[in-house]
Amino acid sequence: MDRKMEFQDIFPLKFKYSFEDYRSLMRCILMKSLYDSDVKSSSRYQGMYKGNYFNECWSIKFGFYGGIYGIVLREVKDGAGVFELYYFPSANDELLGNVSLFEAVLAGEPDFLTKVRNFSAHKELLNNFGVATIYLKPQEQGIALSFKTKLRDRSYAKDGVRIEGKQIIAKEGLDKNFPCFRVSLAFMNFLHIALCKIYEPRYESFEIYKKAARAVIYDKDRNLKSKKDPLCGEIFVNLIYGEDAGDGCFKFNDKSFKKLPGSAPLSKFLLRLAKEDKKQIFMQGGERPNFFIITGYLGSGKTKFIQNFIEHETAQNRFMGIIQNEIGKIGLDGALLDAKYALVEIDEGCVCCSMAGQIRLAISQLKPKKPDSIVLETTGVANPFNILSELNEIKDAVNLCAIVTIVDGANFLKERGRSKIMLEQIKAADVIVLNKIDLISSEQKERIRQALIQNNRCAEIFETVGAELNPNYLLYRQSDTSYIASVLLEGKMHATHEDEGIVSFKKDLPEGIDRQNFIKFMSDIPENFYRIKGLASFKDDEAQYVVQFVNGKFEITPFSDRKRCDNFLVFIGRGIDESAFSTELF
Repeated sequence: MDRKMEFQDIFPLKFKYSFEDYRSLMRCILMKSLYDSDVKSSSRYQGMYKGNYFNECWSIKFGFYGGIYGIVLREVKDGAGVFELYYFPSANDELLGNVSLFEAVLAGEPDFLTKVRNFSAHKELLNNFGVATIYLKPQEQGIALSFKTKLRDRSYAKDGVRIEGKQIIAKEGLDKNFPCFRVSLAFMNFLHIALCKIYEPRYESFEIYKKAARAVIYDKDRNLKSKKDPLCGEIFVNLIYGEDAGDGCFKFNDKSFKKLPGSAPLSKFLLRLAKEDKKQIFMQGGERPNFFIITGYLGSGKTKFIQNFIEHETAQNRFMGIIQNEIGKIGLDGALLDAKYALVEIDEGCVCCSMAGQIRLAISQLKPKKPDSIVLETTGVANPFNILSELNEIKDAVNLCAIVTIVDGANFLKERGRSKIMLEQIKAADVIVLNKIDLISSEQKERIRQALIQNNRCAEIFETVGAELNPNYLLYRQSDTSYIASVLLEGKMHATHEDEGIVSFKKDLPEGIDRQNFIKFMSDIPENFYRIKGLASFKDDEAQYVVQFVNGKFEITPFSDRKRCDNFLVFIGRGIDESAFSTELF
């Protein structure tokens, strides 16, 4: 059995709180951990390298992600060593699609991984790829650890980005969308286990703070501004190890941070991370596969989109399940059949009929193959709202991620007036893929975008050629319609729904509700409701309307000039009470 270390085993000299002392302390913790089998196995440690150029830095590999972590001492402040934590993605890393365009270019250079070994000597690496700040404060008989990061580091290109005439990032498009909090946890897990070998953690000292943060938006002249972004929340965590940690953890003066109660889902998660088995917490996707509904009018590019999806998953050594209504219709390339995906046929039947039972049966047939993702490919004339109204029936079996609608850019303007189902597919979408933009002019593209926004202001729009879209945009989006994961936990760490407090339920709506009362009801929705989506019809109006609510905003748009489906709303939120809901409210 591994002997429990003491601080003198880690740092035998008198600690004088100098820059070199803090650097030596981190070095000693890392080096001692190399000889501790429990630390290595519990943290999925895979290797470590000490860089000696300029400022000593360390690069470390864990088994949770494909990239390399880096840590370097930045400064000593208020009695704490302030370390910067980095994450450098590898060429085949699934997180590569989440870094900025500039970081992706750096990561693509032939000598990138060589530079990473001594990243503190390379300014372009030191100024990018940061994911967290760690504060280490030793005392006589204890160590205080603090940890600051963002839920996501997001940046936008105001003017878009074009390279060699090709639009790489759309105007005001998302350039960077990196899940800093989730990625940082692997190193924090390692450091926590290592410190537990020196001192017993005082879990009663555990504190967590959160504040709203802003995303960065830059223009073509490199001017920087900030914008509100609910996914950019900032997290600050304190934990003391040992009996005497002096005046406690690093003190920050930012009063905009608000302390979360111990009952908060994030607090419960981090305490579980600290106390329990670490090996399963970071595993991607948990026990349930990701589930996507792919829809689009005939000829829009669904086949190519799913082919690209399969190729991406195959390259990442992930297995994919496909549910479709007619085998062979999708026209999948035979080269992809090499046990890289499994296909199940269902009889979709009438678009007004129930499909939940058939979908659940198809999922159960795929489950023994343990797919990482399942795609439901609907027919070109399917109405996604019929599926949406029944998603509650399968949410326990899969991670319901997104409804993706493929739009034929080359034919949209002439077809939209002829096909109501095309517009219904757009209105139901979480993600809209505007395909074939190489076949239309800039003016036509802008007209199409405006039409898409008019029909669905809540969906993200991606422009593609050949339906080529990095699935990471979908995999990390953990979308809104079907089952929104916690904004705090980002839905990628496995935790029970009870732990996260996420609730979803469907309510049938009567016909002819009062419009003004309903608008007032939607205007007063509390912030713990993340998403509401469905269909409604109002008094003295024969039409049926799409209702969408996300991030505190809602819209009501025409769906059909007459009632075609049952009225319903799907509610998703944290700690929401189904029994408190009543249609009498409006």
